[in-house]
Amino acid sequence: MTPRERILAALRAEPVDQLPWVPRLDLWYNANRYCGTLPREWADASLAQIIADLGVGRHEVIPDFLNTEHPDEDADRCLGIDHCRNQPYRLRFRRTERVVERDGDEIHVTYKTPVGEVSARLLYTEHMRRDGVTLMHVADRVIKRPEDYATVAYIFEDLEIIADGGRYGELRDEVADAGIVVGYANVAASPVHHLLKELVPFDQFFYDLHDQPQLVLDTAERMTGYFDGVIDACAASEAEVVLFGANYDVSLTTPGIFAEHIAPTLSSAADRLHAAGKLLATHTDGENDGLCEAYVRCGVDVADSVCPSPMTRLSLAEYRRQFGTRPAIWGGVCSVSVLKDSMSDDEFAAHLDDVVSAAGDGRGIIFSIADTTPPAASIDRIRQIGDRLAEFGVVT
Repeated sequence: MTPRERILAALRAEPVDQLPWVPRLDLWYNANRYCGTLPREWADASLAQIIADLGVGRHEVIPDFLNTEHPDEDADRCLGIDHCRNQPYRLRFRRTERVVERDGDEIHVTYKTPVGEVSARLLYTEHMRRDGVTLMHVADRVIKRPEDYATVAYIFEDLEIIADGGRYGELRDEVADAGIVVGYANVAASPVHHLLKELVPFDQFFYDLHDQPQLVLDTAERMTGYFDGVIDACAASEAEVVLFGANYDVSLTTPGIFAEHIAPTLSSAADRLHAAGKLLATHTDGENDGLCEAYVRCGVDVADSVCPSPMTRLSLAEYRRQFGTRPAIWGGVCSVSVLKDSMSDDEFAAHLDDVVSAAGDGRGIIFSIADTTPPAASIDRIRQIGDRLAEFGVVT
C-alpha cells in the first residue's frame, strides 16, 4: 500500500499492510532550515525528500498559515480566518476595507466597515521563526468593547466564500501518494467557539457570555452563514477528509460549553460532510478528559493530534477505550518523547511500549507525534518509532 492508501484505510478502520506512521515534520523542518541545523545528510534537502528518506507518510493536516497568495492576507489571522493552500475555497471581503501596517515583528491591522472599525495587533517574532512556527500570535484581539461585536458580525456577513480547488488541487498533486491533503474548513467548530478561540480575550468572553449572553449569541447567529459556506465548499471539493475545529481543552471548552455552543454546529457539519462522502476531522490536541464522549456523539471521524499522557491526563489506551475505532486517532505519540532532554532512553522505550500496546488490533489509528515534532527532536528516535510500528505487522 502507498502511504496515501494506508492512511485512508486506517481512517476507515479497514485492513492495512502496516500501522501508518505519519509524523508531522513541517515545523521541525522550518526551524532547522532557518537556523541552519538540519542534519548534515539533509543540509540541502526538501521536506519531501526527508520524508521519503525516513519512509514515513507526509503529514498535510495543519496548513502553512503563512503561505498566502496575496500580501496582507496573513493579517486576517486576527479574524481567525486563513488563506492557505489546504483550503478548497477562497475568501473575499465585499465591502470591508483591510488596512495593514507592518513594524518589524508587529502587524497592525484595521478593518473599516460601514458600521464601524475594529483593529488588532499580531506578532511574528524571531523566536517564532527559529521555532518554525507559521501561526502568528494575536497579541490584541479584534473585540475589545461591546460595540465591536456588531462590527465583527458585519465582517463575517460581508465575507464572500468562493469554491475554488485550484491551490488545493496543486497541493494534492504535489503530495501525490505520499499522503492525503486534509481540506481545511475552519479553525473553530462553531461561531461561539470562534469568538472564544479567536476574537475575544478569554476572560472577557466568559464575562460577556454571562453578563450579555444575547450580544454574544446574536453575533454568533450572524456568523453562521460563513460557517455554512465553508462547509458547503469543502463538501463539494475533492478532499476525502475535512478539518473543522481545533484546540479544545476541558478548562475552556468545558463539557457544558461544548454541549450547548459547539456540538450542534460540529454535528451538523459531520452530517453534511458524511452526506457528501467525506470524513470529518477535528484537532483534539488539548486536555480531552471529559470531552471524548462528545466527539463520539457529534459524529467526528478523526480525532487529530491526540496527545496522551504524560503530557495530558488520558493514556492512549483510555482514548482507544472511549473511541473504539470511531473517531479514528491520528497522533498518539507525545512530542516530549522524541526529546532526549525530556525523556531518558528508558522512559522513551516505556512510552513506546505503551502506545504500541494501545493500538490493540491496529484498526482506526494513524501514529503521529502530537501536536508536532519539536525542532530539537531526535531523528534516531523517530526512526525507532517507525521500526517498532513496522514490527506490528499486517492489520486484518
